[in-house]
Amino acid sequence: MEHVERITYLIYDARHQQVDQELQLLKQKVPATHPVHPLLKALNLYWMDAPMHLASPHYKEFIQLLHQTNRQAEAYLDKDIDKSVSIFAALTANSLLTRYHAETGDYMAALKQARPTYAYMKQGFELKDEYKEFYFPTGLYNYYRVKYPELHPVYKSFMWMFQDGNKTLGLQQMEYSVRNNVFTKAEAAVFLVHLYLYYENQPQKALQNIQILYKQFPNNRFIRLQLAESLLAARQYAAAAPHVAYLLQQSDAYYRAAGELFMGILQEKHYRNYQQALSLYNTALTTAAPLNYIADTYRSMAHAGIARYHEAQNQKEKAKAAWQEALKLAQYEYPVKQEAKAHLK
Repeated sequence: MEHVERITYLIYDARHQQVDQELQLLKQKVPATHPVHPLLKALNLYWMDAPMHLASPHYKEFIQLLHQTNRQAEAYLDKDIDKSVSIFAALTANSLLTRYHAETGDYMAALKQARPTYAYMKQGFELKDEYKEFYFPTGLYNYYRVKYPELHPVYKSFMWMFQDGNKTLGLQQMEYSVRNNVFTKAEAAVFLVHLYLYYENQPQKALQNIQILYKQFPNNRFIRLQLAESLLAARQYAAAAPHVAYLLQQSDAYYRAAGELFMGILQEKHYRNYQQALSLYNTALTTAAPLNYIADTYRSMAHAGIARYHEAQNQKEKAKAAWQEALKLAQYEYPVKQEAKAHLK
């Protein structure tokens, strides 16, 4: 277990080449048939390409490793070997495969994949005190079991099939995971940042969780991106500035576009340099243009910044058009959707 913990630490600290070496050494201690091998490989690719999406360089290999994880976990469960870890591996693989089918638009496949996912999830409910890594998926389930039908009322009629959830409890269980888990520590913190920023509008809580992660894994650029975004949302502009500067130095278009957007927010809200902010918002949109859906939230935020500029200049038609574009791209309740709707009334 210590070796697995070390590999997990290396993954989260973005030392991906070292992970490959350690995985070879792990085979000397743990049989290659154990589901932990493909699961760790998948996790390494997931963080190498973070945020992982359909056009990521390693996405196909990632999906193949999830299928392999599931097969090897099922083989171990059939023989009743390492039950808790095997259930956790199967649950993780099936959950990510369900999301994959949803992202590709194959909702029938997603529904089919959700059945074994929920079966493993129910076992996880009972095992979380024995194997604390289950606190994260249990917390995630408890939150989304309530939140998802709120966001998508059309699914409410199907929810009777699933065990009741509790949003407050779900957040508490994920907070526990950040502070006590090893394997799911980073996943829990990343999800909490997402939930606190985009659904709960509690940037201080997002910041508390991502700061824990950044202190432990300072080399992870996705964690640093989330730290910058959380600091800006919490209006801690001076503290955000060096992390924004770091993002601007990245060659990857996603991170550079985020840096340009965040620098635009700094120029607008901290330095009060509105013309420079407008230029940066437009630059962020240009940089993000080749990207797929993964950049829509940041595109939405850039259009909102442009709308605020035009409103300040009393350019009502331009402001309205920008707010409409921001609302069209807004995937979540905050930070744009509520603001855009208020301005378009």
